[in-house]
Amino acid sequence: MTPGSQTIPGSGTLWPSLAMIGSSIFWGSMWYALREVEAQGIPAALAGALCYGVPLIPLLPFLFTRRRQLADGGWRVLLCGGSLACCNIFFAVAVVLGEVGVIILLFYLSPIWSTILERVFMKTPLTPIRWAGIGLALVGLAILQGVGGRAPWPSNLAEWMGLAAGMFWAVALLTARMWSQISVLDKSIAQFGCALPIGLAVYLLIGSRYGAADWPHAATLIGALPWIAAAGFIWVVPAMVLSLWGAARLSPGRASILMTSEVIVGVGSAAWLAGEELGWHKILGGILIVSASLLESWQARRENQAAREGATA
Repeated sequence: MTPGSQTIPGSGTLWPSLAMIGSSIFWGSMWYALREVEAQGIPAALAGALCYGVPLIPLLPFLFTRRRQLADGGWRVLLCGGSLACCNIFFAVAVVLGEVGVIILLFYLSPIWSTILERVFMKTPLTPIRWAGIGLALVGLAILQGVGGRAPWPSNLAEWMGLAAGMFWAVALLTARMWSQISVLDKSIAQFGCALPIGLAVYLLIGSRYGAADWPHAATLIGALPWIAAAGFIWVVPAMVLSLWGAARLSPGRASILMTSEVIVGVGSAAWLAGEELGWHKILGGILIVSASLLESWQARRENQAAREGATA
């Protein structure tokens, strides 16, 4: 997962739109590859660290060629990349340990956190549409979690990590807006470079709780390499390329709307491949949470359009 770049005028929206949908297919089914890595004996947090750290390998030459730009970016680059890495690692652990459909929907509560962060750091006004989005998301959360006598909030570590992943995603979006001069390449280097240490830290913190305190044997790591490589280069890299290419050629609002198809892919694939129950509470809660994301995207589109009209006036 990575924030989109600046919109670049293009000759059409069909192929960029298809690219965004394609990236959503990869992101939405990423849980399958992560669970396969875990099935080889690699603990969840370590699986996420390795799968999101592998794409750094082809970027290593840029650590040298972009060293000046990375140094100039300093803590801003680290915050951009680190927030993305935290988002990816937390999400990876959550979908391995928890219920995929619920985790994805908890992640998509991110419009709440985006609205709060933009209000605090960018003084963005809380319009009625944004209030409506927050309301829909909270009602969706209550329905998603509050059925069957459960409290209307995350009920275990995996679900809290899914929620936290959405929070880090909101931080990544905020930093992308505040420091748009930082290139996508530099953010990617920082993101994948931070993934391994953050994943290792999470592994050390929660490993003992899930019976994974010991480092996997070398034979286990070697046996898991095919799935680690597949997760990194068949899922993560294509998803990144498609989402960055598509987002660069679409308005941010349209790109965000298309990315919500990840929910359909994730929930549907989990029901199909993992046998997760697709209850009415998940469907209704999901509709409300996705609607909140769509409202946020619509509001962003209106704000961008107003800014363009103001610039040309």
